[in-house]
Amino acid sequence: MTENQKKIVIVSHRLKGFDNHDASCKSLQNALAKKVTNFEVDCRTTKDSEIVIHHDARLGNEFTVQNLIADSTLKELKQIHYKNSSETILTIDELFQLIEPHRGVQLYLDIKKSGKEEKIIAKAANLNLLDNITIVSWLPEVLFKINALLPTMHLCFSFYPVCSSAVARLNYFNSKVKSLFQLDKKARNSLLYDSYNNENGAIGKYGFDFEHFVSLPFKGRLLEVLQSVLGIVCVNYKLSTVDFIQQLKKQNLQVCMYSINNEKDLRKYKAKFLPDIVLTDNPSLVINE
Repeated sequence: MTENQKKIVIVSHRLKGFDNHDASCKSLQNALAKKVTNFEVDCRTTKDSEIVIHHDARLGNEFTVQNLIADSTLKELKQIHYKNSSETILTIDELFQLIEPHRGVQLYLDIKKSGKEEKIIAKAANLNLLDNITIVSWLPEVLFKINALLPTMHLCFSFYPVCSSAVARLNYFNSKVKSLFQLDKKARNSLLYDSYNNENGAIGKYGFDFEHFVSLPFKGRLLEVLQSVLGIVCVNYKLSTVDFIQQLKKQNLQVCMYSINNEKDLRKYKAKFLPDIVLTDNPSLVINE
């Protein structure tokens, strides 16, 4: 099989489209009922150190109250419902219990803050799910801690690529939130914002999670860790160039691209970039994989 003919894994991004709400219990049940085997969700830590499944730092418009998850206990969060639903936020225990009977599932679990890596690994190990999980993060320290705990764990690092098509996006971020997103050559080469808190992956004062812009080539510990597990890098396809993706592949990294949401674009960018994995918000692309 040539590279152009290789099988590309299509992953449901946040289980979008399988319910009115992302990453809800119902969306997961609907996806599993349709035999979806690859999906991505995000996890966050509550005030009382419990772990819940949600993309944003706040509950957001999907819920009846927009609490900041990090400032709320699990008990408080479980009293808040999705709009037009009796459902509440999904915990990581509930997530793992739902997928445990489905041994063919591959879960891409995006950890939004460092500090609970050991707890997450222990919960997955308790249900024999370690082989079913790829840990994703925008934070290098999350991947370092997971790798120290379990050197064979599949890992994926997400970032914004610094290449020609990213310049406009970078300028946009800087114009909107200058004090958070100021980026100089030294910061870019170290993979970190100059304001990045490398100790705990804190949320910036604007309410955004810390993220990274990365220029190539990868160097140092992050590259070594990713290469040791045939690791994945996840980038926005609109900000990428063919040369940038080729350089990643030359460093023996698998490439995941997000979020490609229609059949026409999927065919176009599969041919252009030859990614290994594609994240999509379109459930039909996952079901018809």
